[in-house]
Amino acid sequence: MRTADSSYYWRQMNLPGRNWGVKLGDLDDPCQELINFHLDWPNRYISQQTPLSQFPDDRSRLGRGVMLSGDPGRGKTTQACAALVSICRRYRVEGLFVRFSDYVQTKISSFALQSKVDKGLGGEAALFEVERFADLEGRLYSVPLLVLDDVGKEHRTASGYAAQQFTTLLRHRHDAMLPTIVTTNLRGGEWAAVYDESAASFAMEAFDIVYIEGPDHRAHPSKGA
Repeated sequence: MRTADSSYYWRQMNLPGRNWGVKLGDLDDPCQELINFHLDWPNRYISQQTPLSQFPDDRSRLGRGVMLSGDPGRGKTTQACAALVSICRRYRVEGLFVRFSDYVQTKISSFALQSKVDKGLGGEAALFEVERFADLEGRLYSVPLLVLDDVGKEHRTASGYAAQQFTTLLRHRHDAMLPTIVTTNLRGGEWAAVYDESAASFAMEAFDIVYIEGPDHRAHPSKGA
């Protein structure tokens, strides 16, 4: 991995610039569940090179992530990014931050670009964008720790495409023992209404669900975001 002091290191994580290098210990009031997640990382993630003999006796937490739920402006993204920074630096694993709405929109756009490329249209620019998205999607499905931000804000259609992409990604990561931190404005009952009962049930299995309370930091920028 590149040095944690380099711009390249943080850009590869796709972190917002204001969150570069900010750890849980740097926050005024870090979420206790994320502190526990940080300390419990060796029981949540197993690399592909780990022999079976070194697996923890209790495998119930392998792949289990954290879901931060709460109203806008409560600091969910800041907390999630701080956990990402803390874990990647302490355990020397790769991490990635992605806003789910951006991923869905880019995936839809990539279909049109791929069609152009298949027809020999669009030139090198279209091919570059297709390859760049393929690289991003590959990382989403393989990076040890993923922060999936603002789930529930994406544009949803009658086909349920976004919901399908969400559940497919998270189920794959959970089965592959790759923990995910999700931030969302949705609460318990809203989750099933926006996605479906199956997704709501899976969330209970795959995440420690935490409701973030407190003041709206966006109304008081000096306190965080």
